Amino acid sequence: MIGCFPDPYPDELLYSVCARFQDRVQYPNRKNTMRELFGNEAAIATVGLPSNLNNLISMLPPGSPYTVERLINNHTLYPFYAPFLALKQARQLWADMEGARGPAIYMRSGMMASTVHSWEWLRFCPVCAQRDKEQFGEYYWHRLHQLPGVVVCSEHKVLILNSWIRIQNPQTRHEFVSAERGIQSSKSRSYRPLNSHQTFLLKISQDASWLLRQQLPTSGLDVLVKRYRELLAEQDLATYSGRVRVSELLGKFCECYPPELLDQLQCQIDLESQHNWLFRLVRAPKGSQHPLRHLLLMHFLGYTAESFFRLPKQFKPFGKGPWFCLNKAAAHFRKPVVTECEVVYSKEHGKPIGTFLCSCGFIYVRTGPDEAEEDSLRITKIRAFGPIWEGVLKSLWDNPSLSLREIARQLGVDAATVKLHAAAMELDFPRQGKRQTNRMSRKLACFSEEKLSASATLLEQYRQEWLTAKQRYPESGRTALRKKFQRVYVWLHRHDREWLETHLPPLMTKTPPPVRVDWERRDAELADAARQAASHLHSKSGKPIRITIAAIGRELGQLALIQRHLDKLPITAQVLASLVETRETFALRRVQRAVECYKREKTCPKRWQLVRRAGLRPEIEEMPVVQKALDKAVESLKIIPLQYQRDPSFQRLAF
Repeated sequence: MIGCFPDPYPDELLYSVCARFQDRVQYPNRKNTMRELFGNEAAIATVGLPSNLNNLISMLPPGSPYTVERLINNHTLYPFYAPFLALKQARQLWADMEGARGPAIYMRSGMMASTVHSWEWLRFCPVCAQRDKEQFGEYYWHRLHQLPGVVVCSEHKVLILNSWIRIQNPQTRHEFVSAERGIQSSKSRSYRPLNSHQTFLLKISQDASWLLRQQLPTSGLDVLVKRYRELLAEQDLATYSGRVRVSELLGKFCECYPPELLDQLQCQIDLESQHNWLFRLVRAPKGSQHPLRHLLLMHFLGYTAESFFRLPKQFKPFGKGPWFCLNKAAAHFRKPVVTECEVVYSKEHGKPIGTFLCSCGFIYVRTGPDEAEEDSLRITKIRAFGPIWEGVLKSLWDNPSLSLREIARQLGVDAATVKLHAAAMELDFPRQGKRQTNRMSRKLACFSEEKLSASATLLEQYRQEWLTAKQRYPESGRTALRKKFQRVYVWLHRHDREWLETHLPPLMTKTPPPVRVDWERRDAELADAARQAASHLHSKSGKPIRITIAAIGRELGQLALIQRHLDKLPITAQVLASLVETRETFALRRVQRAVECYKREKTCPKRWQLVRRAGLRPEIEEMPVVQKALDKAVESLKIIPLQYQRDPSFQRLAF
């Protein structure tokens, strides 16, 4: 049981707390510290995401205020990574830190596969270190200063410096090194944001500091991607239905961040690849990305980490209800009484379209999203007026002291709409109003027995125009004829669709495009090129490359062609089959390359050194052919000193 475990300081790494404990107990053997803290002397002193925390808590006295949850949230880097992991992945990472699955942590968090590497040295802010010395009497390692991409102290705006303690050091992997031993005295260098590049580095540090102080619930990668797409849609870089305009996004993103900044943050973008990290962030998630890349995208969208994670989980293009009723005839006009809003997305432009249904029967439509407060009082289209509006129309219609325009003004529509709905409601015509005109003395023709149908004369006129167009352009198809006579087509489509359907030009069958690829010629050329590519790969210096169909295809720049159309390239397929290396053949070539290297260096290695240099996996090494080749290679390398003494030139070893 541990009786003198130090109290952690603010933002102190658990690694630093254990290092201060080690300095206190002064065990002659550092592994004794590991045994006392974690119950296992082989435990590794991990800086950011430690494991065996259940064992550590069990070693503390009963009634200790420390729990696994407190240690993970306040003294490890877990809060920085967790919000950007899948829900299941974050839970497993927590379980790995509680238990003894240390190696799984770096795979689970994505750190092992990430191209954003951690710092090589433990780091410190000189101003923070001086303050810690004055306040607590000793230095300690801060969490924030160890995060990748954090080069500036968010509190003091000075550059973070490297200590002399290397993180990945085999000699100290079972030892905690305290900040007292690792921080050298150094004057602080002021950091004044002079340009956008430097300002952004400070913002990254502030975001990382905020994330470490939070205990954000892990919402999952799907929620993050959905938020990104919604914010991209606001900048016209995606549709509201979810389709991202990747070319425009890539162009504006590269304009926002200079290449030297992305290089410094290890977040370079491959402009030629359709699978670079930026595109993977906004597509369906297939794996985690480093938090630093998420922060880059958030700032590009105009958000800090804090403002981004405080966004509502559900995107509401028209805000949160209730919404205003815009029925000017109702007593609750412009009051928030509408509780129903149906949102769909336009197939034409992808924008959200909201349909608002009030209890008074008034239904209106608005194209969104709302960008200002006054947008909530805007109407794109009215679907239904409702019984209250119609009742007011009837009472106003019967009032002879009101003009048609005054009725329209009081109802919030134009005069034509008033007349159309009055006719639809079969109100009296002519109407007794202030002004008597010949127009008002006629009953609207469009509201006869078929209220909205066209008159016979107008109908015949449009039909004749369409038939004339067909005779004038007999070879034109439906689309071409529609474009040339759009006015006629639209009118007939609205008022006489059945007749139009029977008088459209016949559907034109699409003829397949002529075959323009000479596959025989391409097959012969590609087969010769494949032989040359295999020879070039075989003779390349450096680490050997296995001759595979994919490797040859990449070398030629024709991988997609070979993968999709190999059935049309029989000669190429035969050549590739003869060129592809088996696992045994490739292993023999690697052994031969290793032998040549040792001969040039005039050294005689041991067998395990030869195996390691050849890069042979255990299952490959155990193959009989490879075992035989290794035996011959070891025997031939034993006489290298004698051969160089007698004759520097000697023949290559053949397998």
